[in-house]
Amino acid sequence: MRSRLCAFLIFSLLLTLPSAQAFAQKSAKPGRKVVTRVEPTYPLILKTKHIEGQVRLHAVVLANGNVAAIEVRGGNPILVENAIAAVKAWKFAPAASQTDEEIVLDFAQ
Repeated sequence: MRSRLCAFLIFSLLLTLPSAQAFAQKSAKPGRKVVTRVEPTYPLILKTKHIEGQVRLHAVVLANGNVAAIEVRGGNPILVENAIAAVKAWKFAPAASQTDEEIVLDFAQ
């Protein structure tokens, strides 16, 4: 019985480990489609020291799909800097008007 419990706990732990996907964008609501996406740079020093985390951004996207402004909602300052540089280069699908997009980028190995 105890070995089954241990196996279940190990299996549960494995399911909660971060995936191999380095940069994933998550969104609570469906937003505008990203047409051109530039991946953020993951600094080698942070990678080698296993410093990981999420960066949360709020982007104002113009009707033509260009990113007009970015507001930081949270994250490691070094990762934030790289995330902002990448998202500024993103191009979204055109829309009838300006939209607000919530962007979450995961920096993981």
